[in-house]
Amino acid sequence: MPVYKMMEEMPYTEMLKWVNYFKRRPIGWREDQRTFLYLQSQGYKGKAEDVFNTLRQLKENIPAETKSLPKGKFLDMMLKAKGGDDSGWSPPWQGAKK
Repeated sequence: MPVYKMMEEMPYTEMLKWVNYFKRRPIGWREDQRTFLYLQSQGYKGKAEDVFNTLRQLKENIPAETKSLPKGKFLDMMLKAKGGDDSGWSPPWQGAKK
C-alpha cells in the first residue's frame, strides 16, 4: 500500500499499534539471529544483544510473565507424567486445563 493511501485510510490507533509491534519485533531480527549463530560457530563468546541491536530489543521486550516459565521437552514430559501434580496449571500458550 502506498504511503499516501495509508495516511488517508489507516486510523491513528492502528498506526500506533504497528509502531509498538515493530518496537517489539524489529525488522531483520531473524537474519541477525542467524548471523549470530554463525559467529558462535566461529568461536565468538559474547552475547547476541551486544552485537545486534535488534536482538537487544527482542530480549528487552519479552513479557515478564513468560520470562521464567518452564519451556521445551522437559515441560512436555512433566505435563504428560502419569499422575502428575494435578494442580490445574498449564502454560499460558496451551490454555487452561479442563
